Amino acid sequence: MKFISQFFRILVGIIFIISGFVKTIDPIGFSYKLEEYFGESVFNIHFLQNLALPLSIFFVILEVMLGVFLLIGIWKKFTLSFLLFLIIFFTFLTFYSAYFNKVTDCGCFGDAIKLSPWTSFGKDIILLLLIVILVYGSKYIHPVFTLKINWIIIGISFMICIWTVYQGIAHQPIIDFRPYAVGKNIKEGMNDGELEKSLIIYTLRNLNTHKEKRMNSDEYINSGIWKDTLNWKINDTSVKILKEAKLPSVHDFSIECLGEDKTENVLDQDKIVVITVPFAKKLSIIERAKLRKITFQLKEKKLKFVILTNDPTYLSPMATCIMDQTTLKTISRSFIGIMILKKGVVVAKFNINDFPTIQEIKEL
Repeated sequence: MKFISQFFRILVGIIFIISGFVKTIDPIGFSYKLEEYFGESVFNIHFLQNLALPLSIFFVILEVMLGVFLLIGIWKKFTLSFLLFLIIFFTFLTFYSAYFNKVTDCGCFGDAIKLSPWTSFGKDIILLLLIVILVYGSKYIHPVFTLKINWIIIGISFMICIWTVYQGIAHQPIIDFRPYAVGKNIKEGMNDGELEKSLIIYTLRNLNTHKEKRMNSDEYINSGIWKDTLNWKINDTSVKILKEAKLPSVHDFSIECLGEDKTENVLDQDKIVVITVPFAKKLSIIERAKLRKITFQLKEKKLKFVILTNDPTYLSPMATCIMDQTTLKTISRSFIGIMILKKGVVVAKFNINDFPTIQEIKEL
């Protein structure tokens, strides 16, 4: 039991650190996932939607720190109690998502690893079992280092989390797992999906002996049994899925300008500045001023650009095009973001706090 407890302690600690860290990289992305759970179609807890980002920051840092506590073997009662509470809570969420098909991606590993709802639930069941075993074998968990070293490890871990979260909110995530990361080809991303592979299964019944046999569509055609209508009759058909369909990594990138689809036109440009505004209604006076300034400078230097928003009425009289809000939030976590494309390839991205000069845009 001692060896098992030590092995599971290391395994669970590493999983929680990895899971938490990939979310500290993009806390705004995880807050969007929390908003889905708090939304009307799931739990309908409206007041928590306004607290999604603070809750996101709290949970992602807590997840990492609990993993660190478990690895260095300190505060075991507090750590195991919180881990047990979290995994029970997450298990409930993933089961609810899978059973009722409400949230198709739990966001357990951010954008780094996408898990289906039932896979997420299975993962949480395994973690729940491991944590229960750790609770049972807690007497074998002891501090690995001295008190001074433990505090140094805790301090460094916490500061890394704070810095990573700050970068993800105020600037750009330190690692971008999204399909719109710098270097990604949006055109290729729109075509990297896979079609579903399936077989039709026939259940045939012999009209003389009343015996049944099953065969797939290929066997049915090749055997020629379909010609023998005097002896065989199709009693039932079903579909066997050999491989699930896979959506393209970029599946909602669509630009509509004045009722016309301009997606291909934008992706074919030698160089174009794409300005994303996913929350036009919420822009402050300062943010609107920044938007007007950058568009004026782009016009002045005769650089091609397009402003994308989900609701153009709030940006009038500026000329804008329409894009789905979820896609806009995926492209940029900023209220106003800049993405520079070259033949559909992302060559640079900027948060509102890091807007480049016109000269820098020209040099990219």
